[in-house]
Amino acid sequence: MATTLLRGGHVMTFDADGHEYRDGCVLVVDDRIQFVGACADLPRRPVDRVLDVTGKLVMPGLVNGHSHLSMIFGRTLGPEKRLLEWLDVQMPLMEAFDEEAMYVAQMLGCLENLKNGNTSLVENLFSTHPDGYMPEDAAFQAISDAGIRGTVARAFEGRHFRPSFMETLDQQARRVTDLAHRWHGAGDDRLRLSIGPLLPWCMTEEMYRETRALADDLDLCLHMHVAESPEFNQLIARHFGREIRQVELLHETGCLGPDVQVAAVSDVSQREIELLAETDTRVLLDPPTRLFWGTGFPALKPFLDAGLTCGLATNGPAANCGQDLFESMKYACATAKTAADDPLALSRHRVLRMATSEGARAIDRDHQAGRLEVGMKADLITVDLRQPHLSPTLDIASALVFSAKGTDVREVMVDGKLLIENREALFIDEGALLRQADVIARRCLRDAGLHRYLHQ
Repeated sequence: MATTLLRGGHVMTFDADGHEYRDGCVLVVDDRIQFVGACADLPRRPVDRVLDVTGKLVMPGLVNGHSHLSMIFGRTLGPEKRLLEWLDVQMPLMEAFDEEAMYVAQMLGCLENLKNGNTSLVENLFSTHPDGYMPEDAAFQAISDAGIRGTVARAFEGRHFRPSFMETLDQQARRVTDLAHRWHGAGDDRLRLSIGPLLPWCMTEEMYRETRALADDLDLCLHMHVAESPEFNQLIARHFGREIRQVELLHETGCLGPDVQVAAVSDVSQREIELLAETDTRVLLDPPTRLFWGTGFPALKPFLDAGLTCGLATNGPAANCGQDLFESMKYACATAKTAADDPLALSRHRVLRMATSEGARAIDRDHQAGRLEVGMKADLITVDLRQPHLSPTLDIASALVFSAKGTDVREVMVDGKLLIENREALFIDEGALLRQADVIARRCLRDAGLHRYLHQ
């Protein structure tokens, strides 16, 4: 039995009552929280290790609801392109991946998430289907080795896409069933699998229904991009030969519900928002990416007014060039306020919950992560408050949302294991990983024929 005591910091629990403790303690026994509260109330008992967190904030680890770690080598490539033009640069690079490249890309992405305080993530993996190895296995292995709480949301492309990425319904069923048996729930449920279509015009209505049936059969969540831009809905109408919008299509094919996570959701009608609310579908918002591509100004407030469960996301490290969920919180508030012409459109307290407790509920992790409570998994971070850009810290919630950065995170714990201490990774040689990633990324660029990006 391993015990760790974090002592002396300001503890924000994000529990239902919003408890905070200025001189607080969190006691971790093995992988769970055994005590959280004022240090004066801590029962006397021996502990294996005491971490002095004086001057720091202790809070739940952040929940990154949607990313594409497999695209990390494409960071900074094509930032001034439209979404679909940008994919024309990214996909040839991904086609050049071998097993080593996939593993290293995923490991680098996990490291970046952890150092930004993201202890849970959803990796929306779309890839080719090479002979000799399964990209999903490389992703799961990296997530397992990094120690982060991760879901691999395997994407499906059935038509109208690059041939190397496409598969049939039978191939999807065989591969997903195999992955579910080997990885779903592994690591004491730290690792999970979910599935869903990548882009709507890559599907037929039968494909939607069969993918939903497969998810139901294996007890998996659905995770998918939805209405990322007005162009999405235009393409959907063209490919399906009738005037229908994406959320309406998902409703028709049975692909909405509390076990469904829809990411991006930038161009939706009021009726579509009502459908999402009626079905209790979970929404994952990534405002920085919408602004990065110029694909739409995310309103956000209509989702909140409808009572939807909303999580936050960074999207992939190639999509907005980072994995900083503090940045996503700030952008979420700024865009919500501007779109609604209302400074109260999205409060600092609500957006913090979207990055923690509500975000965990959005990705079906609310019984494990997002709150500091007795019995919960010990997924937590510390934030150094003793810095010029956070001083004076008169309102901690405001400081976290509007002033803090991922680089302010000092310690990161997942499942009771300290993975980052004083910003140093304890699970990997960070310098060696960065050097390896640089070599592999350049190799993949050359193999993909993207030489023009090598010397930018």
